[in-house]
Amino acid sequence: MIYREFETHAGLAPYVQLVWMMESEHEDDLAPRSLIVPDGIVEIVFHYGDPWITTVAGGKRMVQPRSFAVSQMRKYIEIESNGRTGFVSVRFFPWEAYHFFDRPIRSFLDDAVSTAMLWPEHYDDLMVKLRAATGGEGVASGTGGASGTGGAGSAGGAGGAGFASVVQGFLLDRLDEHYRDDVALDEAVKLIRSTGGQLSVEEVGERVGLSRKQLERKFVATVGTTPKTFARISRFLNICHHLDRYRDSTLTRLAHECGYFDQAHFIREFSVFTGFTPKAFFAKNNVKFAEL
Repeated sequence: MIYREFETHAGLAPYVQLVWMMESEHEDDLAPRSLIVPDGIVEIVFHYGDPWITTVAGGKRMVQPRSFAVSQMRKYIEIESNGRTGFVSVRFFPWEAYHFFDRPIRSFLDDAVSTAMLWPEHYDDLMVKLRAATGGEGVASGTGGASGTGGAGSAGGAGGAGFASVVQGFLLDRLDEHYRDDVALDEAVKLIRSTGGQLSVEEVGERVGLSRKQLERKFVATVGTTPKTFARISRFLNICHHLDRYRDSTLTRLAHECGYFDQAHFIREFSVFTGFTPKAFFAKNNVKFAEL
């Protein structure tokens, strides 16, 4: 499987954490099922190969839309390839995604929403440009999942660079259209993330000059969830990024170090976010989560 990261356009760099692609090297090059845990990140995926399969808690399997946005905030999912892979993905910083939409992020919380619904006035033009970037192959204009396109390997040449360039140009236009200046909110999200979710909502609000109600209202309207829920996710991700350090710790010590009330609370949070106990989670090697 080919993996490549692209240089983020200077105009998008303050808002976009990563622009990347994945592509099959041959017909039998399949990606195994991976567990995706909540991370508070908005990501937009543009398939030019066969859309992947998403399995939600409970076992329901769904073919991903051809192009879509998703924000995993409260639930884990599993994803796997479904044919020949080819996609470009844009991962936003958690405090910046709202600048690109006029639709509240909470409207696609823990769900995938087609880009046709996010940007209905611009979707058709985007699809025309993406088809041109793939030589007229691999990108369907429909909003649902489709397979058998055989489009992987044709994303504008040079490992998808042309495809990624079209996507970044489109996002620059959406940023010009939807940008909102809210420094206090941006700083609040960064503060929660950088402290591993261990500050109270009141402490965060005090540091950025917002009351609890103001902070909660801004969070729900832009980030998509409450600051308390976002802090829970950030605390959990902090553990994910220090698995090696925590593998030999007792659950009681680990719970205390990471800001949980007690071991029972710690275990319950892990079950909600991953479907596993901490011990079983630490033993897994197919878990994917965003960079802090």
